[in-house]
Amino acid sequence: MSSQKRRRLAAIMFTDIVGYTLLAQKNESLSLSLLEDQRKLVREILNRHNGREVKTIGDAFLIEFPSALDAVRCAYDIQGKTREHNTPFAEEKRVHLRIGIHLGDVVESEGDISGDAVNVASRIGPFAENGGISLSRQVYDQVQNKFELPLTSLGPKTLKNVATPIELYKVTLPWQQERIPSSTQFDKKRIAVLPFANISPNPNDEYFSDGMTEELIATLSRIKSLGVIARTSIIRYKGLTKPVVEIGRELNVGTVLEGSVRVAGKKLRITAQLIDAGTEEHLWSETYDRNLEDAFSIQSDIAKRIARALKADTH
Repeated sequence: MSSQKRRRLAAIMFTDIVGYTLLAQKNESLSLSLLEDQRKLVREILNRHNGREVKTIGDAFLIEFPSALDAVRCAYDIQGKTREHNTPFAEEKRVHLRIGIHLGDVVESEGDISGDAVNVASRIGPFAENGGISLSRQVYDQVQNKFELPLTSLGPKTLKNVATPIELYKVTLPWQQERIPSSTQFDKKRIAVLPFANISPNPNDEYFSDGMTEELIATLSRIKSLGVIARTSIIRYKGLTKPVVEIGRELNVGTVLEGSVRVAGKKLRITAQLIDAGTEEHLWSETYDRNLEDAFSIQSDIAKRIARALKADTH
């Protein structure tokens, strides 16, 4: 190994902004403003907990700590300060973060770090609730009797590009405790199709994203075992950035479908993602690049994939 590369054990934290990619497509100036707020909040807190900012990757921070306890305490501090920061702002101007933490061997080279542990850490964050913190079993083993807040197992999870399932835990934050009973009551087979965002170069193509929303509602309504919320109830969420868990509570649904439509000439790009409204975990996501005339087959495909993801009876 080159003398320029050093291997060591480290606690690795990734933070990212909930729903940032979709927000950046809808409202670039607002997304950049929230990104600046996030960076200021995180950087103010790192030094108090011996954290080192390795780099930013889009809306994500990669941070390392000498101990797992430092990392967990820093994550708690970040989420607490973010909550305080959000209080005076309207919902669309609030910063919502997810944090994932793992402990493992890293290789440092020229200030950057790499290795399997970094890859695993990057996959843990999406299992955190909006405003929440997820930990790997390795972190849990280090902090379970030293950290003051409850740590709850989420069970073994299969992480993208990671061969073996890893048991994950969540930190039960004081202000989240009142949400726990309601989140467990959501019925996953009650689904809301949020208005698809139009991200086409031509704003006049909005009729296509509206049509996609309506057709998906109609297609999913034909699946007997799904309860699909009517268009009149979801239209108020058009153009609104709001945490999925709040939408789930307001509409009494367990699953939310959101996405975007881009029309350019005769080409069509549709992104869709299915989200658990109780945990804000992604159940399924897909991007379709097709010709305009394929729109109806895409709607049918999305409906089938959602039914499969929810193990619904499509007959």
